[in-house]
Amino acid sequence: MGHYEKIGRRAANGAVASTVLALTIALSLPQHVQTATAAPSAGPPSSAPISESFEAEENALAEAADTGERVEVLPQRTETSQVFANPSGTFTRDSYAMPQWTRQDRKLVDIDTGLAFEPGGRIRTKATTVGVSFSGGGNGPLVTVVRDGRSLSLNWPTELPKPTVSEDTATYPEVLPGVDLKLKADNSGFSQLLVVKSAEAAANPQLRSIGLRLATDGLDVATDGDGNLAAVDPADQKVFVAPAPRMWDSSTTTPAATIRADTLPDGGPAPSGEFEPGHGARESVIPIQVADDRMTLSPDQSLLTGEGTKYPVYIDPAVTGAREAWTIAYKKTPTTGYFNGAGWDGATTPTARVGYENMTNGLARSMFRMDTNNLWNTKKQVIKSTFRANNSWSWSCTKKTVEVWLTGSISASTNWNNQNSTSFWKRKLDDVTDSKGYNSSCPGGNLAFDVTSGVTEAASKKWPNITLGLQATNEADVYGWKKFDAKSAVLSTEYNTVPNAPTNMDTSPSSGGCLTSAPFVSIGNTDVTLNAKVSDPDGGTVKTRFDLWATGHHPNDDPNGVLIVSTKVSTTSGKVATLKVPKATLQKYLATGNGNFSWKARAEDATAESAWTPAAGQPGCRFVFDPNRPSTPPTIKSTDFPDGSDGWPQQTGEARKPGSFIIGNGGVNDVTSYEYWTDWDPTVRTVIPTADLDGDGKKDGKITLTPPAAGSQRLYVRSLDAAKNRSDGAYYLFYANSPGVPDKPGDLNGDGNADLYGVRTNGELWLYPGQGNGRVGTATPAGNTDFSGASITHHGDWTGDGYEDLIAALPGDGGKMLYAFPNNGVGFACTNRDEQADGQSQSCQIDAQELQVLDEANNHWAAADQILAIGDVDGPLDTDGDGTIDTPGYPDLLVKEGNLLWLYFGSESFYLDQSRAPVLIGDGSWSNYDLAAPGDRTGNGHVDLIARHKTSGELRLYEGTGNSGEGLGSGPASVAIGSGWTRANRPLITALPDANGDAKADIWATGGDGQLYFYPNISGSGVAVGTSGWQNFQALS
Repeated sequence: MGHYEKIGRRAANGAVASTVLALTIALSLPQHVQTATAAPSAGPPSSAPISESFEAEENALAEAADTGERVEVLPQRTETSQVFANPSGTFTRDSYAMPQWTRQDRKLVDIDTGLAFEPGGRIRTKATTVGVSFSGGGNGPLVTVVRDGRSLSLNWPTELPKPTVSEDTATYPEVLPGVDLKLKADNSGFSQLLVVKSAEAAANPQLRSIGLRLATDGLDVATDGDGNLAAVDPADQKVFVAPAPRMWDSSTTTPAATIRADTLPDGGPAPSGEFEPGHGARESVIPIQVADDRMTLSPDQSLLTGEGTKYPVYIDPAVTGAREAWTIAYKKTPTTGYFNGAGWDGATTPTARVGYENMTNGLARSMFRMDTNNLWNTKKQVIKSTFRANNSWSWSCTKKTVEVWLTGSISASTNWNNQNSTSFWKRKLDDVTDSKGYNSSCPGGNLAFDVTSGVTEAASKKWPNITLGLQATNEADVYGWKKFDAKSAVLSTEYNTVPNAPTNMDTSPSSGGCLTSAPFVSIGNTDVTLNAKVSDPDGGTVKTRFDLWATGHHPNDDPNGVLIVSTKVSTTSGKVATLKVPKATLQKYLATGNGNFSWKARAEDATAESAWTPAAGQPGCRFVFDPNRPSTPPTIKSTDFPDGSDGWPQQTGEARKPGSFIIGNGGVNDVTSYEYWTDWDPTVRTVIPTADLDGDGKKDGKITLTPPAAGSQRLYVRSLDAAKNRSDGAYYLFYANSPGVPDKPGDLNGDGNADLYGVRTNGELWLYPGQGNGRVGTATPAGNTDFSGASITHHGDWTGDGYEDLIAALPGDGGKMLYAFPNNGVGFACTNRDEQADGQSQSCQIDAQELQVLDEANNHWAAADQILAIGDVDGPLDTDGDGTIDTPGYPDLLVKEGNLLWLYFGSESFYLDQSRAPVLIGDGSWSNYDLAAPGDRTGNGHVDLIARHKTSGELRLYEGTGNSGEGLGSGPASVAIGSGWTRANRPLITALPDANGDAKADIWATGGDGQLYFYPNISGSGVAVGTSGWQNFQALS
């Protein structure tokens, strides 16, 4: 457990005269609870719980509107995509087929394949998605490629000379007599070129069978029947792949006579350099075997030493890969794939090919896998989608047609034979008649294809990606031959997100919220203001349409009915829209509905409309207007939380901090008391007016409220006179700012101490508040959901409200389901907003959210036995290199699935693979271990992991060493830190970064004797802090 299995393979040594051998390795992306409720519904999660991204979208929209130019939303930049706000109010996502940036020291930096010597003497690429290093001479691996902590190395059998380095290429002279070795780095790996310079060199017996030692860490290597090599991880994911090796000589040929010389560039469509064969080169596939830590290649001796062979001859392995991908299908080599350009004539090519050329009698098609995840995970409407690629070379300036098709999926196994069918080429999306890149008369440039219909289908069917194929319309016409820069391939999609349906519907004076069934609230003779909270996932300005009619006389129900009000008002997303309806207007239609009025609202942006609230076909919100009764609602004032009816005030109080509210009589002289309640706590309470608090000579009431969460809040008040007559209800809208400092890790109630969740054997969730000394206080119920059989964990704010939330994997049909239960600010794990427990409101503002994946292949918790919120592994990110954080850090999650340990990176959404695919960081025997999260125990700036062996009782610390989970799942950095921690002795354990204020990690554990023990600094024999009953728990966090 914890150590990757090392599998060594040897590679042959040797060089061939002007013949190339290609081996490509590509990454495949592959207390009591009254009523226990069922798990939350599995609806689609909200896309943007974190405010930073939302605010960035709003700011970008405002700037785009001001400047008339599109503006990038920097927090949403990834290695392969960008999002731009458009002046029109829409957004455009550009998704690239290949990485444009890579993560380096918590920055996104431009890809740089240039080589630089390290202090230890090895040569390494400056900034690439796959770690690539070459030998600096002497012994040691010739080349090593690393992805997500898993590596593959090739070892030359003899001592290597010191290489010369030029940009991305290292040259090792005379590795055998008359044979040079060249290594060329690319973003995803390398190409290796053995250059056999003469017949004498080719005659060397060492070139009959070339053996290279092959060493791997965390990978297993094998070949298929066609000679293609794959390196897979213990989850059977292909991490690296290598097409069958090839070799070629330096033979040349002249252009076919049927092609006019004046239409051809010199020598026809030129190869891209020494790492690609010339026109007329004789080529051959090289057999490859992998066994006993050795990779053996058997060059074609008839080509290597034949009479017609032209020297030099070349041999070249290559490594490449990405989450998105592209490939070439080539008719000349029908069983060979060129995934991400790897293995093209023995090298890795950055160039996609389309059409036929008669210089080498080659026919090619190219396919690109483009990410579409972010086009369906919210209510996006695709407006237009364009696929662009730089046409870097054409046979001539004669315009010829190239088509783009919706195709089947591609992989490292895609080749000419398995793509050459109508089932693969599903339907044509567009074509373009043009040619670029031949000469200055038609310089290279983008060709743009309209792929809106294909992308719309992908979005509607929730495809994680779409594959687009390019082919020439006439595949027998050489003038249709084209080359494209694969790195330039981009799917540019303009979209708009449908606004959310309005919420928090009410009137002022209050009609009790949105009542659709009797009894209804009567409002006296005053203007009535309609209120609705509106939001748009894209941010910006939202229009709210209010429709009001006499009840029973909507135009849809009554041919003579009219909409008394059908008016749009504008407000900023996330705030409350208001519309005042004059009492004179209501008086006019009083008789029509016998004083009853109904209304609805919906949100709109430039191109889309939300659903109505209440929904279409359902009764509207209803109130009764009585002009014969005075309307005398109380007045409400607060300097701590000012009136927010005109928007979020610049100065207002914070959530979790108390504020005072003064209540006046509103013109009723014999007020004896006031009744009040809030939207977060519907319990009706009473306050007695005692003194004049505002200087008007009349007694006022004073109340103190503590809003539990940031955002809009509502206070409702009505007065009672001596006869117990109630006034109209006053509606006071105010806003609370988010707390200035996030809660410390483990703190669930905001008191600064780490707290403990426990699930009892009956499935009840309880909160044990920490006392700051390792002890816990009196428990309280902490949730209404039945947590029987659940794995629970808490570390980090998953809903963007500043509070630490509970994450739980709950049993469900077909496997476990993962949920984020929002913390109400005092440790209650909310299932539904406005939730109650023991008859008391829990001030829940947010529904529980299911955590999901965009690509179902990334769901590893359905069969998981433990989940663990580990903290923030990858940290915040500077996406444009200006030294300012653009993307904040998000909490991350470990999932233990049998013997496999997966790391999920959090993002601004509830999809755990939105920003990055999960990484397999551990394999071996993890099923024998329980995990705990101590935070950064070693103080090196990275979170660590504790693992307890269930039967031996050994406690081990895995020190995190990197931003991608390095050290958390592998052995070299782990140390034993305790013994005797068997499940029999300590059935349940959970770690906290600090529970007693000494800034050191601690553990709470249940004992076999039914007590709760506290281990400060995870050492000693522990202190009993809970005396009995702890055997009745099934989970702690």
